[in-house]
Amino acid sequence: NSGYLMNYNPSVDIIIPCYNVEHIIKKCVISIINQECNNTINIYLINDGSTDNTLEILNSFSHHDNLHIINNHNNCGRSVTRNKGVKLSNGEIIFFLDSDMTVKKNWIKSHLNIIKDNNVVGVISDYRLPKNKIPNKLDEYLYSQKRGARKFKDKSIINFRNFLFSNTSIKRYVFDSISMFDEKIIAYGGEDTDLGIRLWEKFPNGLRFTSTAPSTHHSSK
Repeated sequence: NSGYLMNYNPSVDIIIPCYNVEHIIKKCVISIINQECNNTINIYLINDGSTDNTLEILNSFSHHDNLHIINNHNNCGRSVTRNKGVKLSNGEIIFFLDSDMTVKKNWIKSHLNIIKDNNVVGVISDYRLPKNKIPNKLDEYLYSQKRGARKFKDKSIINFRNFLFSNTSIKRYVFDSISMFDEKIIAYGGEDTDLGIRLWEKFPNGLRFTSTAPSTHHSSK
């Protein structure tokens, strides 16, 4: 079916793998709690064997309704951790956000405004430097307007090369036809590329970029 779904109000799950992010995870979680939308939201904060105070900071949010804190006693990697979140959750739309990012209050709304199209199965948005950070040479490359999905116009169809899972939403039903993150892939970023390829092969016109839901990336690569 083509076109938009009227009165689109899906349930939403947000999956955030957390590893040694004591410097920023509080701001990340607060930015999620403060979303302006009427959807049923469940947040899954999965501590992946952190060796700093990440778990203690996560536990300080345990009184919030619909916020679930899961602890991997050992570092299992992003594939295992994200898959655990997918299995524990049951929302119609799954959001993935990196734990060193913060988002604006319209983040969920902006993603849903694109993914409500029946032809769309996944949406990725941009990430930016904090406003007060002076970019170094590597930053200038990583955040260049010519790099990654940000070189496309809003609502552009994109392929797997530009579809990562750091600020991303996908429809849950896609996991009925493709498997989740490959837990054998440990190399940084490899699990994103692998799942992106399988998504694109199954839904070649189903991936979109939006410039309307950027995250702020607080860790220097």
